[in-house]
Amino acid sequence: MTENMHSASGAPLFFPAPAPTAAPQLSASGWAAGCDPSQGPSAIRLDRGALQAMTEPEMQQQVMEMLMCLRRQSMQDVVNGPAHADGTPEIDSMTAVWVVSTVGRAFDRPLVRLSNVRRESLRSVGGVAALIRQAIPAQLVIGAA
Repeated sequence: MTENMHSASGAPLFFPAPAPTAAPQLSASGWAAGCDPSQGPSAIRLDRGALQAMTEPEMQQQVMEMLMCLRRQSMQDVVNGPAHADGTPEIDSMTAVWVVSTVGRAFDRPLVRLSNVRRESLRSVGGVAALIRQAIPAQLVIGAA
């Protein structure tokens, strides 16, 4: 629909469509492994074995790489964003839930019951990385039974 309906006063009823904006142009090396910017964040593939072997700092790096892909930003932009009190980049809870569920897909099940998670754990890269790191061993024990 290209026409815009008008109210009795003559003002348009709908906001005009915003002009399209180009996605940031990053070099191929600027994207995280497993992140194809043309396919978006839904194309992220994580390796279960690699996730199991990660230390907490490595998990923080992985989370930031996922944020790069999700936000289509450079690592510098992700790192230079607002910082949480723990010193790592701040994230909103919906993004944290996306990160946890994306990592959980590598294990073919949810990693945590979000209703039991402290809200503070979902507010920073460090909190989410610690939560995931703690949840992975529990999944391994459950999977071995």
